[in-house]
Amino acid sequence: MIVVTGASGFIGSCLVDALRAGGTDVVGVDRRAAGHDGGRHLVTELSAPNDAVVDVLRRADAVVHLAGKPGVRDRTADIDAQRRRDNVLATRAVLHAVPASTPVVVASSSSVYGGAPNGRPSREDDVLAPGGGYALSKVRAENWCHRRRAEGGHVTIVRPFTVVGPGQRDDMALARWIAAAAAGRPLEVFGSLQRRRDFTDVRFTVSTLIALLDHPPTVVNIGSGRSRPLAELVDAIGDVVGDPVVRCRPVPVPEPDETLADTHRLRSIVGEIPSTDLRRIVAEHVGAGVTSRATPEPLIA
Repeated sequence: MIVVTGASGFIGSCLVDALRAGGTDVVGVDRRAAGHDGGRHLVTELSAPNDAVVDVLRRADAVVHLAGKPGVRDRTADIDAQRRRDNVLATRAVLHAVPASTPVVVASSSSVYGGAPNGRPSREDDVLAPGGGYALSKVRAENWCHRRRAEGGHVTIVRPFTVVGPGQRDDMALARWIAAAAAGRPLEVFGSLQRRRDFTDVRFTVSTLIALLDHPPTVVNIGSGRSRPLAELVDAIGDVVGDPVVRCRPVPVPEPDETLADTHRLRSIVGEIPSTDLRRIVAEHVGAGVTSRATPEPLIA
């Protein structure tokens, strides 16, 4: 049995679907009701999990901990408390409940690097430079993972880079821009269209998470290894939906101009890394007729 926390979220829903399609017994855990069809799903507050969730965590063959409070730009009045609860305390509670010998894969974030240093890919052994409360909360969650490993626990940390694909959250650029273009509204871009991101297909992210369940503990980036300007995503939307009007706005919080994953360690685990087809991803969104499986401001387990 594999337990997936954050099972109603973007990556979580895709992971649960993929595991169940392969015949794996999966228990989803989330603060919200199931974001996928069928199977066992438990609802709890993960920073203080109920007895049923603690029981499945103790009995699991492996755990993928994706639950967390997303939103780098979130400036809600109590956002620091929410991030501490959902990113730090929830991670601590999951690690405490799972036996040390059980493999746990914990999702951190590429934001812990603070961007690509001088255009160089971010490596797993780089000194972390979190910029802002979200990134700092992920570093603190990682610290609990390192403590578990120091005590002999089996834990892997993954740092995903700008995951895109079907089911994208409504507050992310891909979903917002597609919705705006379809409605004939301007696409609001923070900063410049020349800002660069390492876009990573959610399906590759999911397949990597599955591969890591049978891999020795490590820290690994999940990215394409290619940095692309935001203009490429806008062009893909234009190809599928129609040429949009773009309106650039100041970035509301400090953000890096570029993110880029060093993929040497990732390649040693999964082999070839597929490129991210942005036009295909946009077309899948439009074809599905939805922009997200999640609520606009999800609070995941």
